Amino acid sequence: MERLKRLLLVLLAQVSVTAVLAQSPTLLISESGLPYTEETWFAYEGEPIQQDDIVGCWDQGKRIVSAAYTSEGWLVILAKNTPYTMQTYFLSADWPEQWIAAKAKEGYVMTSVSRSEKEWLIVLSQGTGITRQMVWRQEWGQLAPWIAENTGKGYCITDLAFDGQAWTVVMSENSKYSSQGYLWANSTQELMELVQREVWAKGFNIHQVEYGAGKYLVVYGNYARGDGRFQNLQISPDEVKEYIREQWAKGICITYVGGGLPDLTVKPVKKRWIKRR
Repeated sequence: MERLKRLLLVLLAQVSVTAVLAQSPTLLISESGLPYTEETWFAYEGEPIQQDDIVGCWDQGKRIVSAAYTSEGWLVILAKNTPYTMQTYFLSADWPEQWIAAKAKEGYVMTSVSRSEKEWLIVLSQGTGITRQMVWRQEWGQLAPWIAENTGKGYCITDLAFDGQAWTVVMSENSKYSSQGYLWANSTQELMELVQREVWAKGFNIHQVEYGAGKYLVVYGNYARGDGRFQNLQISPDEVKEYIREQWAKGICITYVGGGLPDLTVKPVKKRWIKRR
């Protein structure tokens, strides 16, 4: 009877997560041992990001650590003592190519890329150490050879997003990562099993995790500095606010927010190169 009870609890949890993933999941990575202080977060469910919130945090010396479109709507994490010196962001229905190119000339690079059903959120930052970036949107089967080729040239994936039809992948030179691989999972249970066995048990860390087209995509590997850090992955907690507070109470920072979308129809874009000058 006790075994049956535990099984029912697992099934109920899976049903709950499946219901959330029919919209957008909330994927949270928390880590200890980082210098971030005074973390703040904003969730915008059913409304756009409020510029005054973000600018107010920037005025306090806080910078966007991570942002994504989730079950909470847009979820943005900010903190002090990040490596970023300056930041700017752009919300746009179309990919803001000209804006990104103009900011690249000022030394800005992409540090967060995400997509809702209607618009892109692109965060650009200075102070990253990244020297070159390139970004390409395509189905994964065509992205995979491009990723493999450029990984061999010293680039690492520094962000990615699923827009309902294809993946947008940002690769950077001289990023905070030193090596990478990636894996796919078809369910929440498989995701956690693979992360435990293929990532953490082998001494790696998760770099990014996103949900798209019914699957999870996990990018993992080594950091240039700070490997062996404690990491926790949480998928669509019932109370995001309480979960974040619990992590803060333990002295643990939220370092990454991931999300995802169901299949949508979005116009493809071309391969793009961005060079810091």
